[in-house]
Amino acid sequence: MTPAAIVVGTELRARCSTCKRTQSHVITSISGKRIDQIQCKICSKARKYRAQDGAEAKAKRRLQEAAVPPEVMWKKLMDAASAKKTIVYTFDKQYQVHDLINHDTFGLGVVTSLPGPDKARVAFKEGELLLICNR
Repeated sequence: MTPAAIVVGTELRARCSTCKRTQSHVITSISGKRIDQIQCKICSKARKYRAQDGAEAKAKRRLQEAAVPPEVMWKKLMDAASAKKTIVYTFDKQYQVHDLINHDTFGLGVVTSLPGPDKARVAFKEGELLLICNR
């Protein structure tokens, strides 16, 4: 939205926190060139306006930029676990973090975390998967 178009009564599309959907809103309050408050045209709920390029969008962008491709992460983990003995994956074994496992379908992987007593998060070349174990 251009600064010239920011006037009270102008419509814009924003996510409504009550409707949980992107809806048409009306600007109800401005301060200089900044929108302060908007009102949903569907549920009539007024709320403080948060621009699409706010802190949440910037944080999401930073996470996407910082995200390492699964193949690169897998390669680093494989290099670190290369001295370990490969364990054939079965769901009845108990695994430890950094164990090197060989899965019939997904191939070689490294256990990255144990989110529960019967679960293991394993990094494979295609990405991370949550596998059952210790059953």
